[in-house]
Amino acid sequence: MLRSIASLPVTYTSKFFSVLISFIIFGLLTACNPKDTLIAPMDATSTGARADVTSATNPPLDSNATLKSVARFPIGAAFNSNIITSNPKAYQLFAAQFNAKTVHAYLNTEQTQGKFNLKEVDYWVNFAQTNPTRLHGHCLLHNGSIPEWMLKFSGNTPAFEQAIKNHIQTIVGRYKGQIKSWDVVNELFEYNSANLRQTPFRLLYANDAAYLGFVKRCFEWAHAADPDALLFYNDFSLEAYPAKLQAVVNLVNDFKRSGTPIHGIGSQMHIDINTDEAGIKNSLRQLSSTGLQVHISELDIAVNPKNDQTITFSNQLLNVQGEKYKTVATLYKQNVPDAQKYGITLWDFSDGDSWLISVKKQLDEPTIFDKKLTKKAAFYGLLAGLK
Repeated sequence: MLRSIASLPVTYTSKFFSVLISFIIFGLLTACNPKDTLIAPMDATSTGARADVTSATNPPLDSNATLKSVARFPIGAAFNSNIITSNPKAYQLFAAQFNAKTVHAYLNTEQTQGKFNLKEVDYWVNFAQTNPTRLHGHCLLHNGSIPEWMLKFSGNTPAFEQAIKNHIQTIVGRYKGQIKSWDVVNELFEYNSANLRQTPFRLLYANDAAYLGFVKRCFEWAHAADPDALLFYNDFSLEAYPAKLQAVVNLVNDFKRSGTPIHGIGSQMHIDINTDEAGIKNSLRQLSSTGLQVHISELDIAVNPKNDQTITFSNQLLNVQGEKYKTVATLYKQNVPDAQKYGITLWDFSDGDSWLISVKKQLDEPTIFDKKLTKKAAFYGLLAGLK
């Protein structure tokens, strides 16, 4: 039977009220002096001060959360294997955060006609056997990285097409069942218009129609080499130029009508912190209207698009970049149907190996990891957008 407080001995009653008063005082103190429970990530230029805790890129985060654990579609990266073979930290970071990899397999893997160097591709195929990773090949036909023998091909057009067919089918056939998808053709259109680029390959043909007939055959050759592989067309600036976006949509719809095997579109998404959100949203909706898989295939976000040599990569600037990464992930989730989400792939691994710096010689920090492989506000922005 329960006893009332009044019926307890005096010593017990005194102890009870002492404890009760202690709890009341502790509650009043903590209510008047609440502790900050939000721990903000350090950004790439931090010297010890916290990044802006009010930023939407810095919500309370599960310390065990990774990009691949929160996303409902594959999250990938594109970079050369030497990045992780030479740095155990990079190896562990890639394995922990990503479950997809874009593998470089350009035309220059065939430096001499009929002789291939596929060590880079082989590395990733072996990697995926012990680290479950979806592999995406990039790319079978492109106006860049063309070996000399192709540029100076001396045979007629049928002989040239046979050489390209052999290149495509050798590579796709070698990795049949191991590389799930391929960018078959890359960057057909001009930077800012619906016009076809006047590449060395285009100049072999009398008109656009004849050239596009060749492009369709490239898809057919890849499909014959691996009927189960998903085949993509890949291009850039679709979020910035509506005419170019419409040209890509028209192209793939024509492929579908003609029975050309095509399964997806890659939107590279090399953007910057000023890129219009409405343009990104529109491009994703238009690409989704084709019914094909939609892959954000080469995402990076420049913070210094004008290459200002006096720029300071402040916490505030890098938080803006983090917000843009969050926006891209959010718009992808909202505007691409689940069945068409092929995933988001980041281009290069860190600010230390970004193409904007090594190729374009731009002063920038466009990726989600800094040169020391520390997670930036961009990482947390992407993480928040994927959730």
